[in-house]
Amino acid sequence: MENKINKHSSIARHIIDGSISIDSVSEFKNMLKIFPDNPALHSAFADLLAQKNFMQEAANFYGKAAGLYIGSAMLLPALLNKIMEWRLIKPTHQQARPFYDILKEAEFEFTPLQVFFKSLSYPEIVAVTNRIARVRLPAGQMIKRIGDAEDNIYLIATGTVKETVNNPVTDPQKSRQPVTVYLSENNIFGDIIPFKEKKISLSFTEAITAVELGKMSRPRLLEVCKKYPNVGQGIVNLYRANTAEIEKKAVQIARKSARHPLPIRMNLEVYPEKSDGLFDTNPFTLDGYSRDISVGGICVVLDAKYANITSIFKTLKNAKINISFPGEAFSLNVWGRIVWSRNVSFEGERTLALGIQFKEMTPKMSGMLVVFADMLANS
Repeated sequence: MENKINKHSSIARHIIDGSISIDSVSEFKNMLKIFPDNPALHSAFADLLAQKNFMQEAANFYGKAAGLYIGSAMLLPALLNKIMEWRLIKPTHQQARPFYDILKEAEFEFTPLQVFFKSLSYPEIVAVTNRIARVRLPAGQMIKRIGDAEDNIYLIATGTVKETVNNPVTDPQKSRQPVTVYLSENNIFGDIIPFKEKKISLSFTEAITAVELGKMSRPRLLEVCKKYPNVGQGIVNLYRANTAEIEKKAVQIARKSARHPLPIRMNLEVYPEKSDGLFDTNPFTLDGYSRDISVGGICVVLDAKYANITSIFKTLKNAKINISFPGEAFSLNVWGRIVWSRNVSFEGERTLALGIQFKEMTPKMSGMLVVFADMLANS
């Protein structure tokens, strides 16, 4: 059952991207029992602990998240979580050195960012990481606009960013043609080369999904480069290689960014399981929105009006459910079974999220459901 929940559940994803929040430490610990190897959930739990001033425990979970990210071959998220741990509990050099040795030895995806960090000596990487701030932004957040001062370099740890560039026009007879690029994990953005030249932004940059970034300001970077010239040359090389990498992966990244949770209005008919193992023939109905649809299942966030109806919670385990999409010229009904439920906060209100595993559906039929939902989302 746990493997099925891991396969079909999407609540973890929405806790990570911030669209669903769990404020209870005990509830969050229950989630970690279901997803014991999910580094992003451990990081989110560390954030919650830090908010509640459990600093030592928060530092421990940031450290665990860093280790899990290394095991998943994700360098920058591992580094950002270690930075968060050390901001709470400052390490000695004897405590910090082994982590940097692991970063040097670990096998990560070959990217310009990985090459940059692995090229640094121990004093250089300490100087760089001491000046990196972690930034988390929700989908739709504008990061910089045309005309803003270019004062920062951003390293993308997770998520997708869209950058729309207005290139200067050299021929007055031609109109300015904006160019849009999609940036994802291990890409960088922010025009601060040459370091001593002040620039203004020629692009709009916004988060397409929830993103986690490493941010370094120009003044702090100049401090490092003055003491360690190798870092400055490494940043220049990183920019050049990153540009080439973006051009090579442009189509792939654009397709990736188009895959996102589909917020579809839906009705649920819930048939509770009776003591004899059969299902009640008199269902009750619930309304809500999907937070994700896949070929295996769906996460549904109920309307906030159901948050205080305690009778719902007792009837959800193993309930049979019929999902329908209201208000359309044609309809599609899908059967499933509720495999988990969680108290969550959605758009500032307390409510309930349900994980539903599809039943009695061929792969072809479940694929048709995803196409159908995608059509509704874009209509």
